[in-house]
Amino acid sequence: MSALEGSPARRVAVAGVVGALYVVLSLAVAPVAFGPLQFRVGEALKPLVIKYPATIPAFGVGTVIINLFSPFAGVLELAFMPLVDVTGGVLCWFVARRVGGAFGTYLASLLYALYTAAGVGVVLTVVAGLPYLASFASVAVSEAVLLLLGNTLLVRRVYRDA
Repeated sequence: MSALEGSPARRVAVAGVVGALYVVLSLAVAPVAFGPLQFRVGEALKPLVIKYPATIPAFGVGTVIINLFSPFAGVLELAFMPLVDVTGGVLCWFVARRVGGAFGTYLASLLYALYTAAGVGVVLTVVAGLPYLASFASVAVSEAVLLLLGNTLLVRRVYRDA
């Protein structure tokens, strides 16, 4: 039995640990965690939602905490982006389940990355006045790299070991 297949209390505790790791890993690179060229190492944990959907809300809460430190902190960063992370997590979990196999996990992770980049693009356009496509593209590259790497190191390994 995995840590997230146990009691509800255990699932909440593990989700909390994953959320805390997401915050710590993202803030560890804080100078590059915000803006059009952002690189949040914690994003690599997001594909865990594929195997452990209980972690989905943890990423939303983690996003609120991280974005408290953002130079763009405001309604979009503190309400819209957590909503993007939670709905993106649900989308990722659903696509992985629907498509199945290794291809499904990679496709789901890529969609989560692009969905997040789309949300960040909106925030950077509205708050910083940056062009949407440029913002989306720059964030999409780092998101895709991190989530696909996270899928490879975490999710695929979990499936292989299960």
